[in-house]
Amino acid sequence: MRNIVRMFFYDNDFICSVRDIYDTICEYISDKWIGQSNESLRSFATNHDIDEKTVRQIEQWKKKRYKITIGTLEKICKARDLTIEKFFKLINR
Repeated sequence: MRNIVRMFFYDNDFICSVRDIYDTICEYISDKWIGQSNESLRSFATNHDIDEKTVRQIEQWKKKRYKITIGTLEKICKARDLTIEKFFKLINR
């Protein structure tokens, strides 16, 4: 059985696990961008330079516990004219 390693980041009184960050990122993208979009998952994928499978994984993050890569996040942010820094400000991280 594989051991689960949890990493924690300390910044003053702020402590969070990496799993929490993945969940927050996927929840935001799923709810605010995919869920509120009038386009299909395929169109969203094409417009954000990612696979449709990746869009489905983000959309179903609660079931699959998807771990978004920084590369995928960069592509999505680039398509929305956002920097990674601005994205993390949007999600309050």
